[in-house]
Amino acid sequence: MKSVIAGACLILALIIASCDTGPTRPGDVVFPDSNVSYSRHVQPLFDVGCNFSGCHNGTDRAGALSLTSYFDLINKPGVVVPGDSARSLLVQVVRERQPHTFSISSIVTDHQARGVALWVEEGASNN
Repeated sequence: MKSVIAGACLILALIIASCDTGPTRPGDVVFPDSNVSYSRHVQPLFDVGCNFSGCHNGTDRAGALSLTSYFDLINKPGVVVPGDSARSLLVQVVRERQPHTFSISSIVTDHQARGVALWVEEGASNN
């Protein structure tokens, strides 16, 4: 009986260890060179880098902007202009061309900023 319980515990431990809970810090989010996905790349970056108390969560909405969902992001005029990263406020901020309350580069890498811009250039799809 003890060997059955031990075996079950081992299997459970292996299952838990193999579960991907997603990134836990901004540096864990890696963008591809093309075909950027909102759900696999952009939202995970927001989730670990922007959606917390006092920032762009659904309650505090710093700058009147929530980054908790695609619809919150897209429904704020001018934040994302699909196909035009130069006119998108989001890209201007992540590339530090527009002011923010703190240095974005402390959270978002150059690679990630390029990835966000590419997502916008590729049409800013909810993919």
